[in-house]
Amino acid sequence: MADSQKRIGLIGLSAKGSWASRSHLPYLQQTSHYKITALQNSSKASAEAAAKEYSLNEVATYDGPSDIAKDPNVDIVAVSVNVPQHYDLIRPALEAGKDVFCEWPLARNLAEAEELVQLAKNKGVKTMVGLQARQNPSILKAKEIIASGKIGKVLGTTMFGHGLIFGGTAPESLLYALPIEAGANLLTIPFGHAVDALCYVLGELKDISAALVNHYPELDLVDETYKSLGKKVKKTSHDFVSMTASLADGGGNVDVTYAPGQTRTGRDFYWEIIGSEGSLVLEGPKMGGHVQMFQPKVKLAVGQEELKEVQVEKASEFSFNVGKAWDAWAGVGLDKGYNVTTWDDAVVRHRMIEAIYRSAKKGTRENYL
Repeated sequence: MADSQKRIGLIGLSAKGSWASRSHLPYLQQTSHYKITALQNSSKASAEAAAKEYSLNEVATYDGPSDIAKDPNVDIVAVSVNVPQHYDLIRPALEAGKDVFCEWPLARNLAEAEELVQLAKNKGVKTMVGLQARQNPSILKAKEIIASGKIGKVLGTTMFGHGLIFGGTAPESLLYALPIEAGANLLTIPFGHAVDALCYVLGELKDISAALVNHYPELDLVDETYKSLGKKVKKTSHDFVSMTASLADGGGNVDVTYAPGQTRTGRDFYWEIIGSEGSLVLEGPKMGGHVQMFQPKVKLAVGQEELKEVQVEKASEFSFNVGKAWDAWAGVGLDKGYNVTTWDDAVVRHRMIEAIYRSAKKGTRENYL
């Protein structure tokens, strides 16, 4: 093993398939910067099954977060499980002085996230959060175009997306997300990833005014093929988000709307940035409301020119954005704009989400910076 190669203890790799198996694993199995040396699942048998399924020979397998945290052959603990479990899985890793990657959202709420960030700072460890839309080549291209001044002063921006989830049905795998306390919903995940990309390109926001609605307090329970199971389940999470704000640096208008389910009109993701000298459009493919996973097309119109597509590096596979984030943590690709999104960044986004909840509840304009 190369001296610079970091050893990863991965929590949440399922033999039956999971986000970790579709995004992290393809990158981690081919990179020279990292090596998976341990797995932890809810049972040792489950971890052993995953090791066998993905030919991860000679990895240690565990059923508890304290055990993988104490493994001397683990430098980084990577947490890729459902949001409500994040806090309990992260704490032992931090206590053991390990560097930690965690998916977004970092925790169920701001209080948990701030506690984890403070503990990480006390322990002097490195952190990264899975806000990988920042590594999407189309988002990086938009950031480059805005910074170049091609479209002049940003006057305003409108973003619209569908979040896939909560459109009247719920698969059994999403039952954990139905209570608002779980912190895993349309506002925190698809909207959260998209608005993080917006702020990465244009800067943070001020004077947030938000409306949140739970249009589907009851959902039809379906299996993984979306066949009805003949049962209703209750949901307290919101499924429609409308937010207006201003850019904190420059005052441009901001309008973001996220709807449940999938589009009927071919607009899964549409983001327009209007400048004094031109306009920039990012238009997503089917299911493109999850901009952290799917790559939108980038189109530019300057002056009186027609809107034209801009050539952008292609995200070659599903794990592309995640892989670029891991590369950045290894110090690779920083010259190309790829970067490490830390837990400090995550807390800023958690604060924004709390401001949105406050605004929707009280009918006030709220700030988070």
